[in-house]
Amino acid sequence: MKQYLLMVFFVGLLGASLAQPAIPESRWAQMREYVAAQPDFSGVLLVASGGQTRILQGYGLADRAKATPVTGQTLFDIGSITKSFTATAILKLMEAGKLKPEDPLSRFFADVPADKKDITLHQLLTHSAGLPDAIGRDYAEITAEAFLTQTWAEPLAFAPGKGYQYSNVGYSILGILLERLSGQRYGDFLREQVFQPAGMRTAGYQAPAAKDQTVAHGYRRDGEDWGRPTDKKWDGAEPYWHLKANGGLLMSGTDLFNWYLALRHHKVLKPESLRLQTSPHVDEGGGQSYYGYGLVNSDEGQCIQHNGGNGIFKADFKWFPGQDAVIFAATGDANVRLFAITNVLKQILLTGKVPVQIDWKPVDLQRFPANSREQTAKALMQTLEHFSTASADTFLEKYCTTGFLTRNDKAQLVQFFEMMSNDAHWDALDALMETEHQLLLVAKAKGGGKLKLTMIFEGDKMDKMQAELE
Repeated sequence: MKQYLLMVFFVGLLGASLAQPAIPESRWAQMREYVAAQPDFSGVLLVASGGQTRILQGYGLADRAKATPVTGQTLFDIGSITKSFTATAILKLMEAGKLKPEDPLSRFFADVPADKKDITLHQLLTHSAGLPDAIGRDYAEITAEAFLTQTWAEPLAFAPGKGYQYSNVGYSILGILLERLSGQRYGDFLREQVFQPAGMRTAGYQAPAAKDQTVAHGYRRDGEDWGRPTDKKWDGAEPYWHLKANGGLLMSGTDLFNWYLALRHHKVLKPESLRLQTSPHVDEGGGQSYYGYGLVNSDEGQCIQHNGGNGIFKADFKWFPGQDAVIFAATGDANVRLFAITNVLKQILLTGKVPVQIDWKPVDLQRFPANSREQTAKALMQTLEHFSTASADTFLEKYCTTGFLTRNDKAQLVQFFEMMSNDAHWDALDALMETEHQLLLVAKAKGGGKLKLTMIFEGDKMDKMQAELE
């Protein structure tokens, strides 16, 4: 299944400073209480600060048939968080003098076509090369050579360096390059150069210290056992290249705690390399989050994060360098709204308050659109279902407030609309909810799960927008 970066976009919202003194001890209890109150939560939660674990706890079952409980040592598919480790590996090669961010693909691949020969490693690392998201299914067999041939034949979405489009393909190319320059398989290089120095004993596609029975099963929304990632068709000890290096690494809560320690003590990367990895290089759309090298810089640098999933497994990593704290959570249950939970945990960590829950009221889809705001929502659905730059421009001018257009770059908004168009089916809604000033549209995501789009109104025009892929 296609891998997605499961991001939350806040378009047109002003970033607030969250800096504050040391985290009060009471907040760890607040977090435990909040997670315990979530119905049917299954997965692992790690919260650490000051170099110590505050919470490392499993919830639910890793294998329902055998009643095997989730623990801090259970291995979960961490999805696109894998990209942060691929980027770290590339930075290790840069530290060794084998690479530079400005190196073009033509330096390493003799057969790269003219439209792609000047794509740089920096552009691959920051999703600004114009490459597609995916060119095949996660577990489909494909060699590195065939993967490159297929990629070279794909059209670019834009000229390299002139936009942002999340690309699993770009990270697989980085993995292929890593293998060629190091002379090692991707997993072997990570184990020796990244995981072992960090003390991550069970991290990897197939770590020698990991036991197969500790790998969590995935469960579909109807409860069907999807199986374990290691049960799928792999190329020996690693996946094929549609997934390899861009997603699918297996890690435990304990592994991620050790990764947090490695970050704070510079056990793997030199300080200048870590700064390069976590710098806000490319705007993801809306000016609130920026892609670095395999990590996202948000909240004006206060939160360094990445998340990922495949429609079954989900994982979320949030590091707060200023607070010396980290939150990591993972689940194998497609029904668990993991990213909504970790966003609340973030607010508890930083403020000690649980966000106010919105009292959504269902809208009768048989009567939709029944008023002017719903007509605006219908117009947005039609724009996303039949996307074009012209239709997006028309929607922005006709249905959005002047303030919304003033606060945001129009070209980035159009690009954001195109991303949402590619991510979900907008011809029919799964659900539509409303409050006095908001509408929530829920559509089926093309890669599995749901895309939830919140429209915030001023009068009858949209003034803010938030999208969440679950």
